[in-house]
Amino acid sequence: MAIPEAIKALKPTEFGAVEIRCISGHFYVYEISSKWDPSKGKARKVTGKSVGKITLKDGFIPNAHGMRQTMPLRPIVKNYGAYAILQQLSGSLDSNLKESFPDIYREISVIAMLQLITGCRGKRIKREFEASYLNDIHPDLACSDYTVRELIGKLGTRSGDMASFMRRYMKPGSKLMFDGTSIFTRADDSFAQKGYNPDHKQETQVRLLYVFERDSFMPVFYRMVPGNVADKMALKETVAASGCRNCTVIADKGFYSKKNVSFLIENKMSYILPLQYNTRLIPDEFVGNMDDHKFDGCFTYKNRNIWYKTLDSGVKGNKVYIYRDDNRKLQAEVKFMQKKEADYEGLDQTTIFDEGRRGMFAFVSNTGDSAKQLYMSYKERWDVEQCFDYLKNSVRIGASHKRTNAELEAWSFINHISLLYFYGVVKALREKELNGKYSPEDILSIGKNIYCVREHYYSKDTRLSEIPKKDQELLETLGVKLVQ
Repeated sequence: MAIPEAIKALKPTEFGAVEIRCISGHFYVYEISSKWDPSKGKARKVTGKSVGKITLKDGFIPNAHGMRQTMPLRPIVKNYGAYAILQQLSGSLDSNLKESFPDIYREISVIAMLQLITGCRGKRIKREFEASYLNDIHPDLACSDYTVRELIGKLGTRSGDMASFMRRYMKPGSKLMFDGTSIFTRADDSFAQKGYNPDHKQETQVRLLYVFERDSFMPVFYRMVPGNVADKMALKETVAASGCRNCTVIADKGFYSKKNVSFLIENKMSYILPLQYNTRLIPDEFVGNMDDHKFDGCFTYKNRNIWYKTLDSGVKGNKVYIYRDDNRKLQAEVKFMQKKEADYEGLDQTTIFDEGRRGMFAFVSNTGDSAKQLYMSYKERWDVEQCFDYLKNSVRIGASHKRTNAELEAWSFINHISLLYFYGVVKALREKELNGKYSPEDILSIGKNIYCVREHYYSKDTRLSEIPKKDQELLETLGVKLVQ
């Protein structure tokens, strides 16, 4: 009988080389060694004494005497704090996962947390899992490279369940922020295509279009599209796939097009769409214009004067909002002069004209908000950017090795779950008004230094490593209760 992977994952490491044998349907662990056989000219395996047995329920069970004779009594230390923080601040995430993926929700949750805390992929997952207290909570889980690949293969075929899970977080009437990022990959499939990205790289890539709920800053939905599809071409399908209704769409640069505006209007949605800095929707009379009288007024943002002008676009209910930031314009002019001095020949008249638009930026919108309200709605993105920066950094780790659409889909979903755990920390900091003093990384860093300790293998009692009083009080303020 073949030894199940779940049993193999429970094989003890305290005895050196061992093997598992199945006898009458039960799994026993034996010491093994090698001995040189001169007649065959090679070493042969020598099976020694039994040291215990393995069950899925109880894990490895040592023999009554063998373990005590063989294994020194030393403390067992497991990583605890960071995982406890993620679990306790994640709200209903685990229960939602269980409802959508009743058969594999634990595996998804464990890998997502391990990835967030350690950045591990592939073969490292098993080692990090065994070093964490997650292993004590889920002793029956096998996180070997083989079982992880098996999970990824299974998860990648369940795109409907993934979409259904995400739509749980989509509330009617929400204000939704759309943004995109690239995953560079060597995969040879329909998603992997050469295309434009903000880094101006022409490598094979996949695009992820992400949706955040503006008021809560929660990442609620994403959609994977081929790397050669521009964001503005994928907005319509992404809005439809997310299931949002009566929503306000707040997109990043690159999503504006006349077709997208028409689609949003037809579906009775509000929108705030920023325009590219060189858009021709800014009349030439405003390019480089320093005449304050041309504008409707001025407000301050981060100690900077922002001048604004509201114009009709020609589409009913749709207006163009033009802004001038003199500080930003000055910075752009300095950079332009540096480029001019370094390579004047490469700057034609069109480039010089476009540079006059620096410091000018614009939105199209049908919300009816004032110019100041509209500007603030777009600029108040600090928490979203925090989450999105994590996403951009994490999805690139190891992504280039994924070979199929299904694998890319699966890993992207696990990244999304990691992001939701990360968001739980962001939310807790915001609610306690501590987000200006601490970052999510600060909180997780504190957690990484908190361990649960058992005095030895046979001890059932655990204690926590010493925690500075200040750190403990901070975690308690955030709603984290450490189990002593």
